[in-house]
Amino acid sequence: MKKRKIGFNIGFLFIIALSFITTDIMAQAKTFTITSGPMGGGWYSIGGATGEMAKAAFPGAIVTVTPGGSLSNVAKVNVGKADLGLTMARLYNEARTATGVYKGKRKMSNLRAIAYLAPIPMSFVLVKKSNSLSSIEEIKNKRVPIRILTSKKGSSPALAAKFMFAQYGITFKDIKKWGGSVSYVSYAEASNLIKDGHADAWVGPVVSAIVELTTTVKMKMLPIKQRYLDRLQKDNAYGQIFLPKGKYYFVERDMNHMAENVIMIAQKKLSTEAVYKLTKELMKNTGRIAQISKTYAGFAPATAWKNVGGPLHPGAEKYYREMNLMK
Repeated sequence: MKKRKIGFNIGFLFIIALSFITTDIMAQAKTFTITSGPMGGGWYSIGGATGEMAKAAFPGAIVTVTPGGSLSNVAKVNVGKADLGLTMARLYNEARTATGVYKGKRKMSNLRAIAYLAPIPMSFVLVKKSNSLSSIEEIKNKRVPIRILTSKKGSSPALAAKFMFAQYGITFKDIKKWGGSVSYVSYAEASNLIKDGHADAWVGPVVSAIVELTTTVKMKMLPIKQRYLDRLQKDNAYGQIFLPKGKYYFVERDMNHMAENVIMIAQKKLSTEAVYKLTKELMKNTGRIAQISKTYAGFAPATAWKNVGGPLHPGAEKYYREMNLMK
């Protein structure tokens, strides 16, 4: 009787162990979903490149790359609708701690960082060179009925635009009340709408579609004043990045500008081995990410484990420590 019981227990434990192994294999190799950014932007290109790396790390896996935004990506990864996503270090920290834009909400515990990619300048306020506006303050002082375009709702650029204007005492409701509009569009749509005269200003990052706009249409930048950059840093945890004169033709003097740290996050529930393999593949191909735009030119293993806004996934940490990048 005792022998049968022992045999049953061993068999039962074997089945449990096998189920964990099977689950781990499925998590690594069956499907892999990456949520990126709007089509036409750098994040969507990074998502595509990362998808190719995931295929190399997990041969035979069905890899899917979907459009997204920094806010929505956090939620999708947390609930398991995506395995990997792009977001900002600030949002990752706020989601985990239920602070900032996530204040009053449940803490998102199924999130861990994989890598820091770059600081990305936010909220470039670009209007046609022929536009009479000379400053952001003028929009408020003259109650200008300006037609503003920013990125899709749920994206970090849209949130950054809202916070930046708030420092000037301008809300999106104010703009609409003054006869203007605020539209949330893709980067490609923004480029076409401004070219065709259906919008006046782009407020967001300078991604490839916006670069193409500035080569076709002469644009000018309405800089964010330093005192407002300092307040954005204090009140909303945005960073600052130095823009040298001539970085873009519309940057007419050396200046500081609003910025956020772009990071890659993963489900905490993904196995250590799966994330280790993916991190290793990503670090072997940093040059591929760096070539997507000037923004990511500095992406490198030596700094990829820093500035992520919270804890690294154990699989990513294992890689950085193994390579003696992280002590």
